[in-house]
Amino acid sequence: MDDEGDFKKARGFLLTYSALVLALWYFGADLTQFKLMGNEVRLQHRTDSAWLVLAVLNIYFLARCYQRMPSLGLYLDGPMNDLYDRSLVWVALKFKLRRKALRAQAAERFAKNHDPSRTMQITSYDAITTVQHDVDEAQRRHGDEAPDLHQLSRSSRAEIKISLLYAIYEKNGQPLDYPGGEHLNHSPHALITWAVKAFAIGRGAFITPWFTDHVAPLALGVISTSLALIKWCEMKFSTDTFSASVLLCF
Repeated sequence: MDDEGDFKKARGFLLTYSALVLALWYFGADLTQFKLMGNEVRLQHRTDSAWLVLAVLNIYFLARCYQRMPSLGLYLDGPMNDLYDRSLVWVALKFKLRRKALRAQAAERFAKNHDPSRTMQITSYDAITTVQHDVDEAQRRHGDEAPDLHQLSRSSRAEIKISLLYAIYEKNGQPLDYPGGEHLNHSPHALITWAVKAFAIGRGAFITPWFTDHVAPLALGVISTSLALIKWCEMKFSTDTFSASVLLCF
């Protein structure tokens, strides 16, 4: 069975129909008459339910597209996960996350391992995410028993390894040939990780196909269906209100 081909067909139908509904809504189309196979059809009864019919059909195409969605299609794919990781690293370095704690940790370890006459001077900071490598390694060792990336908790998925390098100087100011370093693991607050994910999805919508292939068609279907239902409610209840007002006048 060509699942990918079936999804593309279902997505095509949804996009075409949803775009049509949006166009009809935007231009205020009169749905009391239309052409069918070259013949003009004029609706005589229940004209206020035309938008409801459009909404129901849109729901059908929306459900069909969702049912044909590839497995894990709504989860971030490889390029999107890479973009999310790079965004986490950028935030960690830009906003200097946990640097104070990292410096204190480095100073404490330096005091334990070096002569008091020696001094340290921090030369650089860096940050990386290791979760994708860890997941790949766990799956290599344990197979299907190891969790996939999307099955990890938020804190585990967003964990960052923040590190610093420092130079070591003798009492006379002579630098040693070997540098030192320290690192710690940090999982940013949920507000930060959700903001970073939103940014990555927004940026990824323009540079990777994941959003436009899997998320945008469903979003368009929901929006067009909602507008059709709103239009139906406006026509239905405004008509009922107008009819009641006319009866009261008489």
